[in-house]
Amino acid sequence: MTGWISTGALGLMLAAPWPEMAAPCAPADITFLVGAWTSRDDKTVVEERWVATPSGQLVGSSFSVHPDRAGGFAEIETIVEDAGKLTLRLRHFDPGLLHAREEKDAPMEFVAASCAANMVSFDGLGERLGEHITYRRDGDSLTFIGDFLHQAKPVHAEQTLRLIKVK
Repeated sequence: MTGWISTGALGLMLAAPWPEMAAPCAPADITFLVGAWTSRDDKTVVEERWVATPSGQLVGSSFSVHPDRAGGFAEIETIVEDAGKLTLRLRHFDPGLLHAREEKDAPMEFVAASCAANMVSFDGLGERLGEHITYRRDGDSLTFIGDFLHQAKPVHAEQTLRLIKVK
């Protein structure tokens, strides 16, 4: 027979454990980001820094430059609790901060979709719908994974940075 569920089958389905819903992310869940992180090779130097403010938000900055030529970018970012959800907002600039990539009142926005020990994933909002950013820490390594849409084409970015001591 099709189109119906017996009372016994329904009872078994209701008694079975349901998958756990992802717990909401709180500011304390992402303090693993705090620190200064860097990655270097012959062509590019990347540095990203995160600090926890007394108000509980995280504020970050990063840059990517080329040691032997002009170019690169600077970035400012913040993670704040907004309407009960952690929201990542960021903006890009040229290295001299003369030109912004995003509009004045339109930062890139992502909301925390899942948190685990030393990991947070963000899903894009608005124009960033379908894009994702993940940070994952393993000891003194921080991996950034970004899946973006540039002119409707998927772009995958992945960077592993090492924790550094600031002098």
